[in-house]
Amino acid sequence: MIGIVTNGLPFQNRFFEDREFQYLYDDILHIRELHRYNLADYDTLILSCRLDIPHLRRYQSQLISFIESGKRLIIFGEILDNWFPTIDWEDSEVNFSWWVREDGDLPMSERNTTHPLFTYITLHNMKWHYHGSFLPPVGAQSLLDIPGGRSLFYIDNVSFKGELVVTTLDPMFHIGLGFIDQSKPFLHGMAKWLREEES
Repeated sequence: MIGIVTNGLPFQNRFFEDREFQYLYDDILHIRELHRYNLADYDTLILSCRLDIPHLRRYQSQLISFIESGKRLIIFGEILDNWFPTIDWEDSEVNFSWWVREDGDLPMSERNTTHPLFTYITLHNMKWHYHGSFLPPVGAQSLLDIPGGRSLFYIDNVSFKGELVVTTLDPMFHIGLGFIDQSKPFLHGMAKWLREEES
């Protein structure tokens, strides 16, 4: 059972209206009403990008209890104001134009490519831009690195009893706004991996 948490912002509402991705989740949970849900009903909880930081702080202990119960928590987008423990986030300048420059590139590399998620996604699917990077905890698996060794996507099975999946990528935002084509195959890959894990 997969739940996805939203603010109810316009781009999120448009994303949820898109039937193409409705197989990703079973329920939609509003961040302002998170205390009304029994999170024990879910195996995986997805935090959509650009959620309200004050509400994420308000429910931090509930989210930690969820992952400590052995469940999977997935966080998309920036981790601002250090709202979640164990996550080392660093802002960076966003390169919005590399793909229109002659010989332009956005250097990044896959890591731990035997992870089952790579059955469904490629480096190209993850390459649009990023707003910052992470320093994963010792023992966590980075799936996508930038030069210098910081991560854009990692899976942490060491900090909690459950699994923490963290990425700077923000596919719901771009799908809801209707731009950046790579965001769709990337999110389809995530959805297929999660459903395979559930089965």
